[in-house]
Amino acid sequence: YPHQLSGGMRQRVALARTLAIEPELILLDEPFSALDAQTKLVLQRSFARTIGDSGVTCVLITHDLTEAVIMADRVVVLSGRPGTVVDSFAVDLPDRHDPMARSMHEKTRPYVKHLFDTLHIAESAA
Repeated sequence: YPHQLSGGMRQRVALARTLAIEPELILLDEPFSALDAQTKLVLQRSFARTIGDSGVTCVLITHDLTEAVIMADRVVVLSGRPGTVVDSFAVDLPDRHDPMARSMHEKTRPYVKHLFDTLHIAESAA
């Protein structure tokens, strides 16, 4: 029964249901936020492979800056309300179907730092 599924299995079922109707665009609002760290990594990899194979365009909304970099081909940073585009850049990392490998890549850290700088996070934490 659906209520007996784990959070990770619910996410997989939701993705399968979405892909079954062959959409042109999928909007994902914090899809991994309620998962534990290990399940999140497994699902990110599974999701990246599934989406890559299907060729569907996805918009992933996340507050996790590393996740934004390792899951995306392009990152768009929005301001607070009213939301306007503050920055937008392409992510040029290998291993598109493997977010874990992307997270370990030497070019990932500069992208994440760029996001911290854009959002002025490092300054407010000091």
